[in-house]
Amino acid sequence: MTRETYVRMTGATRAWLSRLPGGSKWLRLPTLVCAAVYLLTLLFLMLSGDPRITRALLVPASCFAICTALRPLINRQRPYDRFGAEPVGRFIRGKGKSMPSRHAASAAAISIAIVYIFPFPAVFAAMLLLCALIAALRVLAGQHYPGDVAAALLLSVAVSLIGYTL
Repeated sequence: MTRETYVRMTGATRAWLSRLPGGSKWLRLPTLVCAAVYLLTLLFLMLSGDPRITRALLVPASCFAICTALRPLINRQRPYDRFGAEPVGRFIRGKGKSMPSRHAASAAAISIAIVYIFPFPAVFAAMLLLCALIAALRVLAGQHYPGDVAAALLLSVAVSLIGYTL
C-alpha cells in the first residue's frame, strides 16, 4: 500500500461516513454487534448447561491471547503512523503493533464459535458477513494493512480448527 492509496482509501471512507449521522461512530457498530451476539450465545450456553461453553470461551480467548502475544514480536507500525496521515475514527499515534489485527482475529474467532454452537447455513452466512465487514472496516478506516487482517483471519481459523476438532 502506498501513501496515495492510503489517503484515497481513508478519504473515501471518511466521505461515506460523513453522510451518516454520527459519522465515524458507525465503525464501532459491527464490533458491538459481534460482541453482543457472542455474549448472548455464552449466556444461552450457560443457562442451558451446555458443555460446549468451555470451548466457546477458550478458543476465542486463545486466539486473542496468541494475537496479543504476536503483536509486540512483529511490532509492525500502523499505516497511519507510517504514512503520516490520519485514519478514520479514533486512533493513538505511535501505538504500533498493527499485525495481526486483534479486531479481525476476535471477529473471526467469535464467528467460528457462533457457527460451532449454531451450525446452520443462515448463521454461517450472517457471521461470515459480520466478520468480513469488521475486517474490511479495519483496512478501509486506515487502522490496519490488508496483510494484518489476513494474518489475523488465518490465525483464528487455524486456532479454531484445532480447538474445535480436538
